[in-house]
Amino acid sequence: MNIEIKKRFNYKDLPDMKDIFTNVDKIAKETKIGSTLFFQEHGVKSELEYKKKAMAEGKISKHSHLGWNSWDETAKNIEYIYETLRKRGSYLTRMGIIFDWVMGVPEEYRSKMSAGTGLILKTPEEWKAVGQIVPIQPHMSDHMIGSPNALQNCRSALEAGVTSIGNVSHYFTYEYPGVELERERTINSITAFALMGKYDGTIIHSNLDDGFGSQFHDLANLTGWAMMERHLVETLLGARMTFSYGNLFSDPMSRIVFNMAMEHTNVKGTPGTMIFGNTIDYGLDYNRNYGALSSFSLADAIFQRHKPSGHAISAVPVSEASRIPTPDEIVDGHLCIDMMIEKSALFEPYVNWAKLEDEKNILVNNGKVLFENMVNGLDDLGININHPGEMFAALKYIGPEQLETYFGVGKSDKSAMRNRIPVRPTDIIKTITTKRQFVFDKIKGIDNELDGIKVILGTTDIHDYGKEIVKTIVTQAGATVFDLGTYVTPSEIMETVVETEAKAIIISTYNGIALTIAREIVEGVKKNNLDAKLIMGGLLNENMDGSALAVDVTEDLRKLGVNADNDATKIVEAVLNIYNG
Repeated sequence: MNIEIKKRFNYKDLPDMKDIFTNVDKIAKETKIGSTLFFQEHGVKSELEYKKKAMAEGKISKHSHLGWNSWDETAKNIEYIYETLRKRGSYLTRMGIIFDWVMGVPEEYRSKMSAGTGLILKTPEEWKAVGQIVPIQPHMSDHMIGSPNALQNCRSALEAGVTSIGNVSHYFTYEYPGVELERERTINSITAFALMGKYDGTIIHSNLDDGFGSQFHDLANLTGWAMMERHLVETLLGARMTFSYGNLFSDPMSRIVFNMAMEHTNVKGTPGTMIFGNTIDYGLDYNRNYGALSSFSLADAIFQRHKPSGHAISAVPVSEASRIPTPDEIVDGHLCIDMMIEKSALFEPYVNWAKLEDEKNILVNNGKVLFENMVNGLDDLGININHPGEMFAALKYIGPEQLETYFGVGKSDKSAMRNRIPVRPTDIIKTITTKRQFVFDKIKGIDNELDGIKVILGTTDIHDYGKEIVKTIVTQAGATVFDLGTYVTPSEIMETVVETEAKAIIISTYNGIALTIAREIVEGVKKNNLDAKLIMGGLLNENMDGSALAVDVTEDLRKLGVNADNDATKIVEAVLNIYNG
């Protein structure tokens, strides 16, 4: 095997696990789990305890991701949402707090990063107040454990009464440009995971769609990857783990099948956190988005009726794809899925569960092949497969493409992506194929249009499927593509422009920093006297002048000379215009 491990630190120098566990024992004695209004109202000490009671009683939990860029605004809106739902006969069980990415690094490093649109907790009082606003149980995931600031965030969350914390998947994919703390990140993450294992009722959460899950092409291989994450956290670190997914699952039935596969491997019987909404089908037409919301929430509710896993149903507001939703739009989403939950009881008896079981077995059996191949392969590469830190780091630096190519399942085919035909392609691969074909049908005759032209591609965050669609278009047109991947920085772009002499820079962004990153790139081009132009697409918004909601910055981008048409069908023309002056 010709596997490349792109090491960012020498993981052979990580502390011995005996020392890690000794430190964990000490920290556990100094860290006490707090209580929340939700725990007090339901007479429980953890979300796990509540979920097990609810599952036994047939209650289906509901979830929303909430968070604005100031504590006062966040608290006010959470209270409004809770009271409005209560008055209208609805409810919200749990809320994922949307944190800004600067929360993922120690405070002394935050000045090196541009703040995004999420919440930044600045004092111990704000941490502890999260669970004291209303009786909705807080869940903390983004930029928590898995980040460079993993241990401190974990302790603060536990002391605030938060007993489900993530995100394992973020260790592998979330980056913090300008802050290189990979060794510290690895040590802090495995310490935080082990610390969680010291308390009854805690749940470590991993949103597969935020990690390598979004980059595997085969659901069978994704299943095997989930087995690996579970092995690292549960077998090697002694904690409880559960998975969320759904952002990139468009097919309602594949959501059910994958949930079944995850429960098959859940030997500890840990209740799920939530199933995210399908945002692949969300666009700018809110009426169609209500259809997408209904389709995925109905499927998720049907499975909870059939075999409760504890996963909460997510109400994704219909405005999610265009801007940060308002509190009223979040309420509307919950009222919509209430009807889906109610009617799911009528659908469940008529589902062909035997057929779905067969599909689940295909994922599980093939997933085991990937898992075993990865363990054996890492062992052959000299990785200490009994040291979770070494395993985490090595897997990250090998990456999903090589893991799937060298260890995955699927029939070999040199003409297929990654030289394999997927056993069961992921919905994102299906979607990329469909959207790519839609664009190609509109721009026929692009072959050789970009021959001899160099294009730089990248994203400012983990969301890369838009980039992948553009990549296939410009590649088809004959361009030479330099794909910088996710979490690309302006300095990386400048270096690549210098090295390649490419004139077209195409950046996809979804994390609320469109104008900031554009300014840095444009200024970098001018400062270095480079002949290059910027094209941007995705969610072109940012908080402006301290506003609580991100606003569209398309016109501001155009004033900078950035192409902000945000239209894949025009991408070849836009690149040609750059090269033709």
